Amino acid sequence: MRQYLLPPSFRGEALLKLSEKEAKYLERVLRFPVGHQFSGIDRSGQVWDLTLLPGSQLACKRAEDGTPQATSDTLPSFRGPFPPIHLYQCLCKGKKDETILRMAAEAGVTKITFVQSRFCTVDLSDKGGKAIQARNLRLEAIIKEAIQQSGSPVPTQLSPDILTIEEVATHATGVKLYFHQSQRDQETLPHLLSTAKADEEISLIIGSEGGLSEEECDLLSHSGFHPVLLKTNILRAETAAIYAIAACQVILTEHITTSGGTV
Repeated sequence: MRQYLLPPSFRGEALLKLSEKEAKYLERVLRFPVGHQFSGIDRSGQVWDLTLLPGSQLACKRAEDGTPQATSDTLPSFRGPFPPIHLYQCLCKGKKDETILRMAAEAGVTKITFVQSRFCTVDLSDKGGKAIQARNLRLEAIIKEAIQQSGSPVPTQLSPDILTIEEVATHATGVKLYFHQSQRDQETLPHLLSTAKADEEISLIIGSEGGLSEEECDLLSHSGFHPVLLKTNILRAETAAIYAIAACQVILTEHITTSGGTV
């Protein structure tokens, strides 16, 4: 574990009482002894110095300048800041959603929202609240493990709701891009991202195994989304998601580097 993701209930208190499950994870799975120091991150992205105390408690001290005292030399030297990336991922079959979620969290995506689109082979629109809640709990656990293992400075959030394409067209903000499989009038990805501001969200829509329908593409285009065609081989949905995220981050990193720290 490169860092510990503090629970959503954490509000900056100096002492945090761990749940039985979290205490077992630190003390028995990771075998941290009492007095062990390690770094943590809260749900707002603030970095903390943590010390395991007797009685399954954590001493929490905000890290000065965002640099923890106890850190891993495997953490990257350059960790952003990137403009926040919001991934709208159309539902995929099997375990693919979990794979996409894990890779996106490791890559530092700010938020992930799953989408019910026309060509999705999975239909969750008729699932009850308990089924969706159980699914979200499983996905949240995957995100937490990905953040802790990767050392990502971004506390990736999972949207609790599954949206339709129509709802995404209404709710998405910032620089809005949809990745598709057919030729359309389009601008290059570097040009589209060159206008991004450091605090402006970048919204990415990735289709399911069947991609996006022409009608969905038309709706998105009329709602301010820009089409992007990945000029590669035909990619699986899970490959397309991480490829698109990585392409955006490489371009944004170049902008940050050449502009002296701002996009």
